[in-house]
Amino acid sequence: MKNNYSEKGFAIPVIIAIIAAVLVLSGVIYYTNQSQTGNDKMTQEKAMMEKEAMEQKEKDAMMEKKDVVVTLSAQNNSGQSGQATLSDINGKTKVVINVASGAVDVAQPAHIHMGACPNPGAVAYPLANVVNGKSETILDVSIETLKSKLPLAVNTHKSSADIKIYVSCGDILSEAMMKKTEGETIMTKYTGTVLAGKSAPLLDYNKADYDAAIASDNLVVLYFYANWCPICKTEIANALYPAFNELTTDKVVGIRVSYKDNETDSDEKALAVQYGIPYQHTKVFLKNGKQILKAPDSWNKMRYLDEINKAITQ
Repeated sequence: MKNNYSEKGFAIPVIIAIIAAVLVLSGVIYYTNQSQTGNDKMTQEKAMMEKEAMEQKEKDAMMEKKDVVVTLSAQNNSGQSGQATLSDINGKTKVVINVASGAVDVAQPAHIHMGACPNPGAVAYPLANVVNGKSETILDVSIETLKSKLPLAVNTHKSSADIKIYVSCGDILSEAMMKKTEGETIMTKYTGTVLAGKSAPLLDYNKADYDAAIASDNLVVLYFYANWCPICKTEIANALYPAFNELTTDKVVGIRVSYKDNETDSDEKALAVQYGIPYQHTKVFLKNGKQILKAPDSWNKMRYLDEINKAITQ
């Protein structure tokens, strides 16, 4: 009996020691796991912060980049006014020209020239020919390099045969090439080509921009345009574009809609049906999604400004 009690007396401390060791080991494992979890969490948070900082840096860099918009004025009574837009594309410069169309399907040479309008000098950079009012070129040169070579001008010619006849010209201004400032928020929600306007954009039609304009509380001015129509060409060059360039309100969005020409798409055809357009150079004013004016007659610049200002206050 004595031996049994001795054995039991010896076993109890051993069991207690084992339990204590297990508890200690469990505590060590738990602490290690918690530390690892904490370290993992800190690593994840650090990675997330670094990612957010990188994304913000990229956003800031994007904000510093600004498209350079060059107003192209019609030359020699061509009626071909419009705009050239210079954009930074990974250190290269994309040049997009949008002007009133000349003769249908006729290639019109375009260049960036040294000097200034109306009589620029030698060709500095050749551009893709303008055809039916449009041209797009990627130059293997940065906007900063172009800035260092000012004065420069974008110039288009009547045709290869009539290369000496200028049809549109615009100076690349140094102020336009400055970094974007905090107050310059114009046109950020529109994706299409801006044909005219600084405060109030006049856009070449695309469905996304049309839908965004209609959904806003802005006055929307639709101009139904045909590139074969001489009245249209004269009106946009001498009245529509100059009127939008003079507007100082941001409560107006203009959209040039192709009508029964070789650039008219299915959405534009549907719009013509929707608004009952009788023929080209018809204007339609929309406000809060409702049509408030339709005018097929030709307007001058003052008529545009009067009608637009009147409609804004309605």
